[in-house]
Amino acid sequence: MDIKKDYYKILGISVNASQEDIKKAYRKLAKEHHPDAKGGDKAAENRFKDISEAYAVLKDPKKRKEYDLLRQNPFAGGQSGGFNYQDFRSPGGGFRVNFGDAGNDFGLDDILGSFFGFGKKRGGSQPDFGGDPFRQSKRRPPQKGADFQAEITIPFELVVNGGETTVQTPTGKKIKLKIHPGMEDGKKVKMTGQGSPGQNGSPSGDLYIIIHVAKNSDFERDGIDLYTNAEINYAQALLGSEIEITTINNKKVKLKIPAGTDSGKTFRLKKLGIQSAQGTGDLYVRVFITSPKNLSSRSKKLFQEWAKSAGLED
Repeated sequence: MDIKKDYYKILGISVNASQEDIKKAYRKLAKEHHPDAKGGDKAAENRFKDISEAYAVLKDPKKRKEYDLLRQNPFAGGQSGGFNYQDFRSPGGGFRVNFGDAGNDFGLDDILGSFFGFGKKRGGSQPDFGGDPFRQSKRRPPQKGADFQAEITIPFELVVNGGETTVQTPTGKKIKLKIHPGMEDGKKVKMTGQGSPGQNGSPSGDLYIIIHVAKNSDFERDGIDLYTNAEINYAQALLGSEIEITTINNKKVKLKIPAGTDSGKTFRLKKLGIQSAQGTGDLYVRVFITSPKNLSSRSKKLFQEWAKSAGLED
């Protein structure tokens, strides 16, 4: 099924239409747009394929329920297999409508013949309008459910510390997804059996989740290492000092600033990065010198005198 298509609109019915309404709408449209009746009209052929696809999904209460759920679900960004008129039960949940002779499987003849006797006779070339419209069609073979792919964004802190987040599957079920510390941005996680339900006892498809990590305003990440910035003033840079740094886990640590530190200098604090299965990363602190604002006249004069004595004036 293709959840980007409005099957109800294609058949000209409301979302609350009964099974009988669906059947009547299909019978009417199929007769109008059947390729044999239209003499090879390509547009009619494409229209007929859409009509057949819509009917095949909506006539089946289970598929109809799945289709309705997927259209409402935020993960339903792709297709559940898509419609392929050359493959009635292809590995994505498609359908086959064979416009040639149906001599080897379940094609257009079977669909029309089983519904209202509109297909070709077996071994013949002329349409057969005398078949029983309510005869039992062939049983569909078991078919694994379709796979789905979704993308989620998790907080930066969740990747640093690890934990769990809740994910909603294509069928509306909410399940827990474990996040390991240090998980990389763009990581694809497979959730077995959480895709579309299988048919006739076959297993469900799988759900693949691509994980994105939200940005943090105070920290950057490189693997299991973290980077942050800190500001120091001219006195701290020139004379040396000790400043306080807040880690990703709100822990306060001291960082010694040597005398003569340049702006942009990076310091390493060991084992204060991400703790993961690969080890524990480090925290790197980049310091930037800030210029004093609104100096008093006396402070400005003293600074000029010092700059002159240090040979810093032009």
